[in-house]
Amino acid sequence: MIDKILNSKNRIYYHILFWMAYVALYTLMWGSYDNNYWEQFQQLLFLLPWKMIPTYITLYYLMPKFLYPKKTAQYIGLSLVLALTMGAIDRYMIWTYLYHWFSPEKEYWKTPMFYLPKVLNSLIAVYTPVFVAMAIKLQLFYYQKDKINKELEKEKTAAELKFLKAQIHPHFLFNTLNSIYSLSLSQSKKTPEVVLGLSKFLDYMLYECNERFISIGREWEQLMNLVALERIRYGEGLSINVFKAIDNTETLIPSLLLLPFVENAFKHGADNEISDSWINIDLKLVKEKLVFMVENSKAPTLSPESLDADKNIGLSNVKRRLDLFFPEKHELKILEEEDSFLVKLNLDLSSVSHLTKKEKEHVQ
Repeated sequence: MIDKILNSKNRIYYHILFWMAYVALYTLMWGSYDNNYWEQFQQLLFLLPWKMIPTYITLYYLMPKFLYPKKTAQYIGLSLVLALTMGAIDRYMIWTYLYHWFSPEKEYWKTPMFYLPKVLNSLIAVYTPVFVAMAIKLQLFYYQKDKINKELEKEKTAAELKFLKAQIHPHFLFNTLNSIYSLSLSQSKKTPEVVLGLSKFLDYMLYECNERFISIGREWEQLMNLVALERIRYGEGLSINVFKAIDNTETLIPSLLLLPFVENAFKHGADNEISDSWINIDLKLVKEKLVFMVENSKAPTLSPESLDADKNIGLSNVKRRLDLFFPEKHELKILEEEDSFLVKLNLDLSSVSHLTKKEKEHVQ
């Protein structure tokens, strides 16, 4: 309803309805005292211009020029001048005309025109519709402002997520090319297989994961492609254990969200300084509640800070994405033992379902 009012080209009809409601209300209220509804209606119509003038000056001059820009002192000062002026005019019109027209026998005009209680009464009568109209105008103004701010924040968040996601591509590519380079130096027979695996993985990253969300089944499949690539690279020198339990493979998750955890595990878990390197990957998903754990062996010289030291891209990237996608809906722990690192992510994916549902409704 508010959007309709804000965007309507026929806003004048809402103003007509406002004044009709004002006249009808006060006709019923004041006319009920002496059962003189017609007289009250005529008086209200006669005095209506002195209510409309301050109302529209306030709405379309004082508020946009002084109230919204927070020029409070100027707004209050000019509003007081306008109120006193219009209150005096209203009192003058009543004292000069209405007393003679509708109550000549009561001789109300014998009371001084600027009798303070009567002037205050006129002031209240003039500014009642002004205050009501101001309240409506402010509600619409702050609704529109809040809507614009939310749209800007949404656009900013979308742009930041796109940027963070884009960073994953060169990061992964750089690491994999280093692996291929190492294999090529030793003239390993595994090199062509790694190149082929990389091309398939890049095909997924460049074309399939452009959507904001992807099924958990497809995300897991690509994680296993990464694992396959690394198995070719490290061979028997690295023990990899994988476990998954997914009750619904179609559950949606932000694309490439889990990749940095696995990538960091391979980078730091398959270390030449470790005689028996190992990596454990465990994924459980039950009723949209995800628990993802990646644990890897750690070289004695490796510090927690070095776990994600590559230009703040790896885990710092995914931490930011989690904050943007799942505020207060996730828990990420990085636990360090003497010979291992454990990354554990608890994630409530039900918010993704609600978000995609809202986006579809918005499009429709």
